[in-house]
Amino acid sequence: MSDSLFDRPNEFFPDGIVFKLFQDWKEKHGKSYNHVKEEKMRLEIFKSNVKYIMEKNSKRKSDSEQLVGLTIFADMSNEEFREVYSSKMKIPFNKKNTILMRKSSMTSSCDAPPALDWRKHGVVTEVNNQGNCGSCGAFSACGSMEGINAIVTGELISLSAQELVDCDSFDSGCDGGLMDSAFEWVINNGGIDSASDYPYTASQGTCNITKDKTKVAIIDGYQDVAQEESALLCAVAQEPVNVGNGYCSSNPDDIDHAVVIVGYGSKGVNEYWIIKNSWGTSWGMEGYAHIRRNTDLPYGVCAINATASYPTKESSSSPSPHLSPALPPPSPSPSECGDYHYCPSGQTCCCELESFRVCFVQGCCPYEDGVAVINQNTAAQEYGEYLGVAKTREIDQPALQWNRNHCVEMLKVASTIDTKE
Repeated sequence: MSDSLFDRPNEFFPDGIVFKLFQDWKEKHGKSYNHVKEEKMRLEIFKSNVKYIMEKNSKRKSDSEQLVGLTIFADMSNEEFREVYSSKMKIPFNKKNTILMRKSSMTSSCDAPPALDWRKHGVVTEVNNQGNCGSCGAFSACGSMEGINAIVTGELISLSAQELVDCDSFDSGCDGGLMDSAFEWVINNGGIDSASDYPYTASQGTCNITKDKTKVAIIDGYQDVAQEESALLCAVAQEPVNVGNGYCSSNPDDIDHAVVIVGYGSKGVNEYWIIKNSWGTSWGMEGYAHIRRNTDLPYGVCAINATASYPTKESSSSPSPHLSPALPPPSPSPSECGDYHYCPSGQTCCCELESFRVCFVQGCCPYEDGVAVINQNTAAQEYGEYLGVAKTREIDQPALQWNRNHCVEMLKVASTIDTKE
């Protein structure tokens, strides 16, 4: 597509086309609104985000650069998105000034495998959705504790983020919290309950004292990771690690969200972290994403190296993480499809809604002999020359997700290329 098309997005995306795109997007994500006025407001925000997508993509100089597209958050403004999904309690750059710290002994040099995905070793639970509660720190802390508990005991248990929201007096419930202070609370409490016994409600309530006495997992301590990329690699090589990240900023002072690194890998010369988010499976790769690693940024992309830490759990019978048996992960499914989901076996990803060579809606289509087959009776017939006909394509290799989601500011208009409260 030529740059001139992107320079005049309104001319090439008339209201009728954007309205149709909005209706398809609502159906895809099950969106509905209580009032006509609210729907009109959401449509205007949606239009603004479509314009942003076109303008952002027009600045790409190569196919390897970030390409953004529509996600479940495309009817939200930046301000609203940050108010709902970011932590109100800023993660400080120097955490030692905030809580009692244990000295980090993590080495910056180790014999790490070239690639590692902890999901394949049965130590990562299903993706959660924090909803309208700034509990990303609680889910991040639970994710790393679930990992070390499974590595040491061989039992994978989903831990209660709600218990941390309700009972952790070191943090601020739905207004955010720090992973290290969550670890402190669990240590002082003598353990933490399961998510099944103390389920998540996406709101802050009174601590359930009865359930708070139930301990299904304990930790002995925690370690902060040095801010070098090599130290973070060594930490992730031994267990899942919780990290803070920021809105399209690599400045540690901008950190206001938390995720879990559950592995790392590479494709060609491009290396990436595998992160698990807490925004449900409609976001990213069934709730996961890749963030580029080994860059020249002092604290990594989105300052991911700045505030990493992990819980510790002692056991004389703890298996070596590199020799642990590979188990099928709880997700994802066989075939990746854009930012939204995976296609089941027997289907492949195809473009269901395309305009001017930009695919706005991807979906799963049955394929025979490796070629996708979809219904050609598309919205293009209604809008003629303005809307491109949905196209088929051969099944492709997984895309580099950090190109689509390498900063949290892009989350509500995350990428859709082919190759983060």
